[in-house]
Amino acid sequence: MGNVRWNDSALKKAVGAAARAEVAARTRKAAAAANSMSAGYRTGLYHRDHESPAVGGTAPRYEPDVRDYDGWPVGIVYTGNYAAMKDNHENNTLLKAKG
Repeated sequence: MGNVRWNDSALKKAVGAAARAEVAARTRKAAAAANSMSAGYRTGLYHRDHESPAVGGTAPRYEPDVRDYDGWPVGIVYTGNYAAMKDNHENNTLLKAKG
């Protein structure tokens, strides 16, 4: 059996757009799943400096992001606010949304 040589630039051109679209779709799907799983979660209200106004009580927001690394798309879902950080810490929301 002979060696197989890949032409990386030709491969990236051939499958790059389709791969990016698929990665973006799956990343958006995972973010939507995380957002729907945490829809009822709210952080508690607190006073930053023991004075009014109170802050908190917000819903978690998970954000999708797709970037190219060395010509290949990589998708990530990250916590978009403090409520999402707390929700993910307590409930492993991103791990569950991964499927």
